[in-house]
Amino acid sequence: MAKVSSDTRSLRINTTFVESPADGKLPASAAYAYSAGGRLLASAEVDAKSGHANLQLPTSSEPTGVRVLVGPALPRGEEPELEELLRRGAVERHLRVEPRGELSALEFEIFPDVWHCWLLGLCVVKGTVLKRIVRDGIPVDFPVCHATVDIYEVDPFYLILPKLPPLVIDRLREVITGRIPPIPEPLPDPFPEPVPPIPPIPEPDPPPFRTFAAKTTAQRSASTHRVDAEAIEALHAASGTGALRFAAISGSDLAFRQALIEHAALIRPILCWLFPRFVTMQRIRTVTTDDCGHFRTLIFKGCHNHDQPDLYFKVRQRIFGFFDVVIYAPTPIACHTWWNYTCGSEVTLHVTHPLAITCKPCPPIVAGDNWVLFMAIGNHPLSLIHGTGQSLIPATNATNRGLTSALAPWGGTLRPRLEFDNALRESLGVKYYRLSWKRNAEADSDYKPLVGDIARHYAHMVGTDLVLDAYPLGPNTVGGNGGLFEIPPAVPPLGQWSLPDVVADTASGIFNSPAGDGTPLLDGKIQIRVELFDNAGAAVNIAAKGIRYFVPTSTDLSGTVHTVDASVPGLNLVVGNTMVITLHINNEACNAGIAAPSIGGATADPCCGVLEYGPGDTVTMPWTASHPHGYATYGFGVVRGTQGVFSSSGAVAGGSFSATRTVYQLMNDNLPPGCAEGGCTVAGFSENLHVYAMATDGWSRQSQYDDGDVRAFVLAPTA
Repeated sequence: MAKVSSDTRSLRINTTFVESPADGKLPASAAYAYSAGGRLLASAEVDAKSGHANLQLPTSSEPTGVRVLVGPALPRGEEPELEELLRRGAVERHLRVEPRGELSALEFEIFPDVWHCWLLGLCVVKGTVLKRIVRDGIPVDFPVCHATVDIYEVDPFYLILPKLPPLVIDRLREVITGRIPPIPEPLPDPFPEPVPPIPPIPEPDPPPFRTFAAKTTAQRSASTHRVDAEAIEALHAASGTGALRFAAISGSDLAFRQALIEHAALIRPILCWLFPRFVTMQRIRTVTTDDCGHFRTLIFKGCHNHDQPDLYFKVRQRIFGFFDVVIYAPTPIACHTWWNYTCGSEVTLHVTHPLAITCKPCPPIVAGDNWVLFMAIGNHPLSLIHGTGQSLIPATNATNRGLTSALAPWGGTLRPRLEFDNALRESLGVKYYRLSWKRNAEADSDYKPLVGDIARHYAHMVGTDLVLDAYPLGPNTVGGNGGLFEIPPAVPPLGQWSLPDVVADTASGIFNSPAGDGTPLLDGKIQIRVELFDNAGAAVNIAAKGIRYFVPTSTDLSGTVHTVDASVPGLNLVVGNTMVITLHINNEACNAGIAAPSIGGATADPCCGVLEYGPGDTVTMPWTASHPHGYATYGFGVVRGTQGVFSSSGAVAGGSFSATRTVYQLMNDNLPPGCAEGGCTVAGFSENLHVYAMATDGWSRQSQYDDGDVRAFVLAPTA
């Protein structure tokens, strides 16, 4: 650890730990020397038994000042920074150094309150960096691997409050005493530049601090940091008769500031919302995420802060191999600080930056030995498909087999998703799989292999650059068998697996269902089959090798995936050496149409759309929302001016619909403020119909099969 110059003088450091324990358990310590300008000159470990250390100081041509510190030893390889050593409670002495002559030994006495802090001040910080991707309302978390996490310590609250100017203190008094309404308008900022509004905290980010709406009064966990009516009312209730309200009404600034410190859980969110810039922070640690997005490190809580550490996180990642991008740094900092962080607790950071590079998910799969898991179609787990979901066995019949649990069919380009036990490749010599399909009525000899190109991407470092490369999986022809795909190895040739395109990089095969085999698949059931092949391309006897097929019972593919043997009664998906699942395909288009509204058989004028009415008349509004096999839903609405006056939605069922509304209802329902008393006598209306196809590819609904219609009419009194 010692740093020695070619022309140096030795400075002896004698360290005494006052009231050292009989068992000799003392913190590892070191001596450090810095120039008057803060440059590290030398460092050396303090001998645990003797308490001695020798610093080799460079000579100078004129007298100079040196700052000598004794503090906790830093982890090997960590550059000691003066500010960080002082934060950790290092004891400092200032020394005048002459150009010539011997240096007298420096004596340091380290008292118990200091060395106890060195010994007990370490804190484990751990967490996970994830990027949440939502397709068709389905969220999936993917780890952000090999990113750099910067950990900052934010000023503790008792240091922030004394920095607040009187104007802010006065505003806090008004909030607490109720002189500001439940949802206050933005308050004047004492700084000239405007404070940007606090954006909504995106779910599912966990709240870094506990807010003021409480189990009883002031201590419950909130899902956001925004100040709303409930939060303000909870603050008023919690402080209504207590010391905080009393101090706000009658206390001096000093007494009120102290009361604020004592009620930190109440005040932090308010201060965050009103004046978010009253925060300073210091970077205390940098750590790198692993292949699963996890990070773990030790920080020193600091000897001058007797509270739990208040932590803020930034995440950086090298993008495109040549520049660093900050992919996570939420603001305002005060609203995203983990106040009173509990050492060892898990921090989850959800990244939304579009350039953040993710890696393959690392969920543990709970299955037997030598497993093959047919996980999903796209991101829709087999546990939620009739015929492959164990929990759906009682409700499965010949009609709904192959539909999702919501009775939706499949359409568009389907991407089956498989996972494999690494023992297949590494121990059993099973290197390839094949996916093939056929129509329900066809013979087994009619199975056709899926032949779309499949690859996996992996990220690796070339020097200081992060590079993405593709690992092609197939299709290949091996041993005379075509359409074979390589089972992905447990680790890539270099680095770690990455998912720059989560749809493509999780697919094990590609099936273009609208094209089929040249004849489009409009509606009907198909089978998809999985086969295994050895290194030479020969079909595998799964019983001889002890291989079993599984399907998930979990519905969330982001966490631990629980499974069930695919051969259990009720599923019966294993056929010989293969696994076969059934899917119901539908690529048919919807139909939407709005007929002319009518009153007593008279329809709206097709030229101008005018429909005349008399007292007490009723308007009939018919429409058609259909799908050839009923796999669609509809939404129908009527708008007068800018206001909705009628809506209807649901399954298309038979396809023909009609609604009746009185003229009075259409003219007077949902009138906006300021309209004349008695409503409208003449009004324009818009009928809007949309029919939504239910078919999904496992990632998104197939909206290309939707249809819609719009019709306008005017109600006017009979001349």
